[in-house]
Amino acid sequence: MQTERLTTLRNKMKANGLDGFIVNSKPNRYYLSGFTGTYGQVLIAPDAQYVIADGRYFEQLKTQSPDFEVVDNQMRMNSTINKLLADHNYHRLGIEEDEMNVTEYLALTAGEHGAELVPTQDWIESQRMIKSADEKSKIEAAGKISDAAFKHILTYIKPGMTEKQVANEIDSWGLDHGADARSFETIVASGKRSALPHGHASNKVIENNEMIILDFGFEKDRYFSDITRTIVLGHVDDELKHIYDVTQEAQRTAIRASHVGVPLKDLDKAARDYISDAGLGDKFLHGTGHGLGLTVHEYPLLNRDSTEKLQKHMTYTVEPGIYLENHGGCRIEDDIWINDDGESEQMTHSPEHMIEL
Repeated sequence: MQTERLTTLRNKMKANGLDGFIVNSKPNRYYLSGFTGTYGQVLIAPDAQYVIADGRYFEQLKTQSPDFEVVDNQMRMNSTINKLLADHNYHRLGIEEDEMNVTEYLALTAGEHGAELVPTQDWIESQRMIKSADEKSKIEAAGKISDAAFKHILTYIKPGMTEKQVANEIDSWGLDHGADARSFETIVASGKRSALPHGHASNKVIENNEMIILDFGFEKDRYFSDITRTIVLGHVDDELKHIYDVTQEAQRTAIRASHVGVPLKDLDKAARDYISDAGLGDKFLHGTGHGLGLTVHEYPLLNRDSTEKLQKHMTYTVEPGIYLENHGGCRIEDDIWINDDGESEQMTHSPEHMIEL
């Protein structure tokens, strides 16, 4: 698998006249080399591959990256890379334009013999977009923890608790039941705060008869899940019930539209048109979803500007939402896989109907 990933990247390098490719992104370093260290660089050349790191990582590199030549940077990363480039006459190199910092860029391009650095966008991320069976199983495992955490929180949440108390319980329950980490800062937003799409948990006390958005996920074996459910303690008014029904059907509409060959912007349009037809189009404040894998928000996005089409073995979220300022909001999100038949399968399975506790 690693050989295939490197071959795909090298073919892009050859087509663009590159001598090498510098990988700054930690997820991309892991994807190509298996290296999990927090400090290090990967250089891919047409006929060689290197991990540039210091002595703290030499032992783990023997098992994680046995097919890579390890270069000791002696805690001087930029000068070590410059020497490596000069020694092998690597001059024209691709870089990840969103990952390399200015200091690194200036150090590698300085002087008469500085390298020519060619910015690239989403080269490796577009490879990561298609998942292997092993990657899918890890995302599913993370999703099972999220589903179980949601089931647990339904028995835990009570009026009088703060949003932070609930968020902390979600996090600790997942970590106690197999998760390696939480996917991101867990969102718990209740009452009027549920109208904030990213209403991170606050000290607000949760009361009866409020909408509550719960948006969370977990990491398992370096892969992520991401799920959102909106629940109610007690009962809410008809307007909030209505936006729940519209959100739920908008999500179902987008998932039903998910087949190989469908442009991602059409999935966004399917959800957005359904919400717009209900007279709430201006209350849908974000895209319909995003890729999911080694990072919780990864390439590609599902929005009006998406250029990709659905392919077999893509994994992504579908998460429409409706937000009524100073009243309340709703979002429902699931993790989706495109199977061997080119059809969509859900990888998260928490109940989607409105739950009134």
